[in-house]
Amino acid sequence: MPKMNVNEFIKKVIGVKWVDRASTFKKMDCWGLVILYYRHVLKIELATIIGYETSQATLQNDALCEAQRHWLPCGKINNAVFLAYVGDVPSHVGIVIDNHALHANGNPTQGGQVQYNRLDTLERAYTKLEYYQYADLP
Repeated sequence: MPKMNVNEFIKKVIGVKWVDRASTFKKMDCWGLVILYYRHVLKIELATIIGYETSQATLQNDALCEAQRHWLPCGKINNAVFLAYVGDVPSHVGIVIDNHALHANGNPTQGGQVQYNRLDTLERAYTKLEYYQYADLP
């Protein structure tokens, strides 16, 4: 599959329907968006979180443990993954691109879609944001 540039990827995913545990270009959740971005833009296959697709693993518990093994803390740099918290609980992820957040925002009762918002908008919506870079990047 050919590599996509950042703008092509953004255009392809903006407005895509949010569906819990999905990671396709027709439907995705926040972690699915991160997987697709790294696969198609950066050409990196992220480590699989066993049980995520079947709801036996959670972003809050399992993805955070995965991040601690494969990710390094960083600042608000392009291609960083942000981890957003409600209180002390991680609840959302997305990609930092040009001081914006590309993220699939939604919930099972109201649905949602992929959005591209300014980072300061998300900073106001969540208790805190942390930023990570995949450890295998150059």
